Parts: sequence; structure tokens; C-alpha cells
Amino acid sequence: MKEENNEVKYFVDSLKLEEDVKLEEFHEAVKSAYMDRTTQIFFIWKKLKELYPDIDANKVIREGSWDFGLFQGNQIAKKYGAENIGPKEAIIGQTSKGGWLVFQQEITEFTDDKAIKVFHNCPHVEALERLGVSKELQKEFCRDMLGHCDYAICYPFPNVEISFPTTVADGEGNGCAMTITRIKNKEEQGCRRSSF
Repeated sequence: MKEENNEVKYFVDSLKLEEDVKLEEFHEAVKSAYMDRTTQIFFIWKKLKELYPDIDANKVIREGSWDFGLFQGNQIAKKYGAENIGPKEAIIGQTSKGGWLVFQQEITEFTDDKAIKVFHNCPHVEALERLGVSKELQKEFCRDMLGHCDYAICYPFPNVEISFPTTVADGEGNGCAMTITRIKNKEEQGCRRSSF
């Protein structure tokens, strides 16, 4: 038993938990977490198609992504108040240090009426590429399933709408251009469920 404890102690010491995490280590850990999540979702999607061919596996993933995004959006709405969220708050509310680094994000426009955040890298696409997924399926997975998370994040905000004119998964050499605009006509409702 004592020898096992020494092995565990040696292993834990090798992790250097008392040392500050270097930026590159942080970046790699967050990127790995995103890629692992995508890989898991891909295998769930694939298994659904295999075991339950009559079920629309795309819809299951799309709806799950929507619910995940809605949970996140409601957290942002609690922080700012849904009625107070315009394009700036919507962009800032869903921007983190980890996301900024891993997705190589850049805010290219930031006004009261429009905010654009470009993702120059996508760990979701990297994960799908690592799995050997075709470019066509990568685009479908992004635009028809995973991307609905982003629309749902903005769903609780009645003053804005979101679009993605381009994505990394489109395969055209562009980044994901998350574009959030203020709704001028209050009769419209922002961030409703629409296709990418």
C-alpha cells in the first residue's frame, strides 16, 4: 500500500500543480476540451444513426446544441438583463479568455448597432478533421447541428439577432464571422431559430 501511495505521489508531483499554468498549457487544455466535446458529440451522432436509423440524428444534436446555448444565453441575460443586451453586450457576454485564445478570435466591429467577432480557428473543425470527416459533413455538422448553440445563446435577447455569413467549416478560407445586429423594428424578434 505504501509503495502505491508513493507511485501516486510521484505522479501527482509530476503534474507540477503548485506551478502557475503557462499560457500555452492553458491554450492546449482548453482546445483539447473543445475538441473532446466535439468528438464525443460526433460519436453520439454516429451511434444514433447506426442504432436508430429512423430517428433524425441531426435533429437530436441540433436540439441538444440549442438547449446548451439557451442555458448559456440565460446566464448572460441574468448578468446584464435581457432587455439591456445589445450587440456589444452579446459579443462580450460570450467571450472568454479560453475562447479568445483557442478560436483565435478578433472583434472587427463593435458599435451599438452591430458587433462582429471573427473566429480564425475552430477546434470543432479540427476535431472533425482528425476523425477523417469529409468537408461536406464538417459544414453540415457546423451549420445544421453545433452552430445552433450560438443562435440559442442570443435567443433570450429581444433586441438583437445573430448570423454567420461565413464559417471555418464552409471550407472557403474564411473565419466564422459571428455578426450580431440590433433589431430596429421591435416587431421582429431577435435570434430566432433560423438556418445558419
